[in-house]
Amino acid sequence: MLRTLALLLAAIAPGTGLALPPDQIFDRAAAFTWQVRALAADEKLLTAASGIAVAPGKLLTSCQVLARARQLQLRRGNTIYDAKLEFPDVERDLCQLDVPGLASPAPALGSARTLRPGQRLYVIGYGVGNAVSIGEGLVSAVHDAGAASERIQTTIPAARGLLGAGVYDEEARLVGVVTTSPKEAAAVTFAVPADWVPEIAARGAAALAARSKPAAAASATGGTAAPGLPAAGTTWVYGHIERIFGRRQTEITVQVLRVNGLVVDEALSAASGQSMRRAIDAKEPRILEYQINSNAVLMELAPYLLAATGGKAPADVNVTTGYPAGGHGIPAWVYRTLVQDWEQVTVPAGTFRALRVEVAGRRASQPSGQGFVAGEFLITAWYAPEVKRFVRLEHRVKSGAFSSRGQVVGEDVVELLAYRPPS
Repeated sequence: MLRTLALLLAAIAPGTGLALPPDQIFDRAAAFTWQVRALAADEKLLTAASGIAVAPGKLLTSCQVLARARQLQLRRGNTIYDAKLEFPDVERDLCQLDVPGLASPAPALGSARTLRPGQRLYVIGYGVGNAVSIGEGLVSAVHDAGAASERIQTTIPAARGLLGAGVYDEEARLVGVVTTSPKEAAAVTFAVPADWVPEIAARGAAALAARSKPAAAASATGGTAAPGLPAAGTTWVYGHIERIFGRRQTEITVQVLRVNGLVVDEALSAASGQSMRRAIDAKEPRILEYQINSNAVLMELAPYLLAATGGKAPADVNVTTGYPAGGHGIPAWVYRTLVQDWEQVTVPAGTFRALRVEVAGRRASQPSGQGFVAGEFLITAWYAPEVKRFVRLEHRVKSGAFSSRGQVVGEDVVELLAYRPPS
């Protein structure tokens, strides 16, 4: 009789204050947990992570899962759905996908505001492989409660596939969504609070509206912008990652101070504290250098390349200067620029139609007697007329002088995190 009563109590719906056993929490959460697959244009898998069904045809995941994706799919076993981005909230790292035909239960929502250190939590998602898994741990802390930077820290080990997975309390209520853990905290999992879930649609719609709002033609500080250039006050936030020496992301903010014809006066600032101001002539295609910190340099390819053509693809781009040449006696660079085609590019700020442009450089002759010398580089940038700047940039450097001998010694990726036109 007592065993029967215990089983009946365990079946009571969440929210009654009754702690459920882990297997029942898993069964409930697994029903609305899906694997999110980010694919390249050739359908090559870029990232496999996790997502949570929150309504019929709607799925929630981390915006970071969508970076570089040309296609999005949901998968569970042999069931596959196509998906597309509907509402991005990049600031909070929550993106809602539209998934036609998806019929799935949704989780009961809890609150990070009620969590206390030492409380038991469960992370349920696709940590490794194609099977749903469960991880058990404790609340370590809730950081910056009520702020945009609020995070739940748990003792559950991080895993790349858990990005976008759900964090549940002992009543199977969703209390958080897994986000990236800092590099030095790989043994723990961080999550954004589920309290933000009801606000995604409104915030995402506002972000899309702001992104499509035409920028004013007149500069707030004087001067008039040429067609295709941003107005004063326009702001972009980029994330920079150096893949060879460390994957920790550094945020870089770029703001337009003044525009006069084709000349853009802009201010750059990095989370590291480095800042600078510079004037860029949009009609002069060149590579620009920005020192992010003592160990990292951002090489930008003509940020306003499309301005001179009114947002259209130029027939040719003649880049001949800007990349660091090195010291005395080191051979000069021979540049080669190739305008590719328009592509759909997904970055944390959203999905954009962007023009792909590549510029490659190699030494005019074999360096000798100089110690280490960069011998080749390749910069690829994707320009979106919608945001009047590039939305993604890749930079690779090789040692030696020729591809057959060179070894990759530097690899940077820069992606647009947020775009804010002037109000």
